[in-house]
Amino acid sequence: MDLFSSDSDLEILARLSDCDTHDSDGEQERFVEKICESVEIPILTRCCFCFPLRKGLMTYAYFNTILSILDVAMLSYIASSRSTDLTDQSEYPRLIVDTSFLVLEIVMSVMFIAALHMKHVLLMKVFLYFEIVFSIVSFIYSLVFLGEETASELFLILFLITLQVYLVILIWSSIVKMERDDSVKYTRERDNV
Repeated sequence: MDLFSSDSDLEILARLSDCDTHDSDGEQERFVEKICESVEIPILTRCCFCFPLRKGLMTYAYFNTILSILDVAMLSYIASSRSTDLTDQSEYPRLIVDTSFLVLEIVMSVMFIAALHMKHVLLMKVFLYFEIVFSIVSFIYSLVFLGEETASELFLILFLITLQVYLVILIWSSIVKMERDDSVKYTRERDNV
């Protein structure tokens, strides 16, 4: 039993669906534009609600670099101590990937520290984009090994993702502040008497 009795009903339905598609595409574009205009990333003026923004980011960057160096040392020690045990060869690829990520993070953190000291906006933007991509890749990487993680490790992953989102907002705020401060220059005019 056909739902439509004739070919003309099908043609009318096809024309209506074409009209709906074109209208909904325009509506969707307007809806997306409206969302983009109304959603703003907050501009923060303090790091952890108490430190000045730039000094708080420097403290975070130094602390993150030190922790990453300690992580690389620990992973290197684990890899060398397990090299005698032939039954645990399946963990080597994960250790290599983890160590590579940490070395990349150390390099980028050092660049971020230099950018903060020099007040170099372009390098800070590079680090911002790196941090966004690195957060997404880390999240996907964590999902791959989700079955091997314990509850405390899952909580740690969730905490680190939240911390990275907060860091991205802080870096964005610092970039906006630096661009705003750089664009506003006050000059003193002297009277030629």
